[in-house]
Amino acid sequence: MSKVISLLLLGFIAWYWSYSQKLKQLALGVSIKRCNEAGVQFLDHSVVLHRIGFRKNTSNKWKMIREYRFEFTSTGEHRYIGRIILQGHHLVSTELEPYNLN
Repeated sequence: MSKVISLLLLGFIAWYWSYSQKLKQLALGVSIKRCNEAGVQFLDHSVVLHRIGFRKNTSNKWKMIREYRFEFTSTGEHRYIGRIILQGHHLVSTELEPYNLN
């Protein structure tokens, strides 16, 4: 019985890791696109999972959200923080920290 539970647990961990990697790739693509739209440079070609939590959606149901953060620059001198919030595979919001244009 403990072997079955161990296999199920191992299977769940593998599935969760794979699912998390897909969401991270989605957040990476959205981050790059958002930076291109804003005319800023996406840095380090990476996003970092900052927070996992729960939030009510438009149907007033609690759903899991993931907040990813990334860095960008507008002038090449300073780094700024951007964030992406995903609810499953759905984009909830993107935000860029206020940045200098010169």
